[in-house]
Amino acid sequence: MLGTPREHHAKSEEWQVLGGKAGGAHAEMMINTDGSRILKPLDQGARCSSEIAAYRSLACSPLAPFLCSFHGTRKVEGAEYMELNSAYFGMTGPTATLDIKIGKKTWEDQADPAKIAKESKKFDEIYSASSAMDGFRVAGMKAGDLVLNSTNLKARFSLKTKEFGDWLLPAFLASAPGFGVAMSSPHFERTLQHRPIGPLPEGMAGLCRPDSRGCEVDMGAAAEILGKLKAISTAAEQGFGGTLRAASLLLTREMRHGGRWQVHLIDLAHYTETAEKRDDNFCDGLQNLIRTWEDWCAVDVPQSWYSVCCITRK
Repeated sequence: MLGTPREHHAKSEEWQVLGGKAGGAHAEMMINTDGSRILKPLDQGARCSSEIAAYRSLACSPLAPFLCSFHGTRKVEGAEYMELNSAYFGMTGPTATLDIKIGKKTWEDQADPAKIAKESKKFDEIYSASSAMDGFRVAGMKAGDLVLNSTNLKARFSLKTKEFGDWLLPAFLASAPGFGVAMSSPHFERTLQHRPIGPLPEGMAGLCRPDSRGCEVDMGAAAEILGKLKAISTAAEQGFGGTLRAASLLLTREMRHGGRWQVHLIDLAHYTETAEKRDDNFCDGLQNLIRTWEDWCAVDVPQSWYSVCCITRK
């Protein structure tokens, strides 16, 4: 069972389609009129049941402060959804979204052999030369004109770790209008000739990048977000009663200097309760992301900038 929906069915006019979702295979999400909550479709069978159970379990773990608060399930015009706090609440103007998968291994330890073979093959063919080897990879991003999705990321074999500092993080933290699509091959770059070629320049990972268009990058926000990532890492190292596979960090921000930003842990469908103290796959991937972020912004965030709510697991 997916859980018990609220007795009343929400009126469709209370919710509208959430545009600009960075990635994922779900149907369209909905957002309420004041922007405080979203509805995530329960359209993937047992996987959705597992995610609901994970939200309830992790609410009693050190990771609880970093989740989008879960408010049960509800129906809108016959379709069933899980209701969560919105990662965009309180933000105004253009916003940027970045979805980063954490962990080199994306399947559960007890997955059936067919799924393991399928996921291993996909990793070898698409991600083996990307940042996924370090335990993190981009699942999607939208920042102004720049759009990264499953189609163009697979076409370029994702991103190399070095590209996070070269252009991905600066693009996410840029002020509006953001990085653009005017880009070139190395030959065109040498001759200073540029051409617009879509939401992400064509070419393999490490060989092409979007144009910065002279946009300001909010390094203050970069340092603050780094502090939040360290807080999540500290919480994860305390143990959270299981393993997380294919979970993401969802980063959202206003595309202006000094604007609001948020970081949440999402996509919890592949959480499995275990007796192990440390989830090496998740913790190591997150630590590598933090090192990459530190190398880019060259900021050693003081520990006083962040704290962890220690919650005793029941």
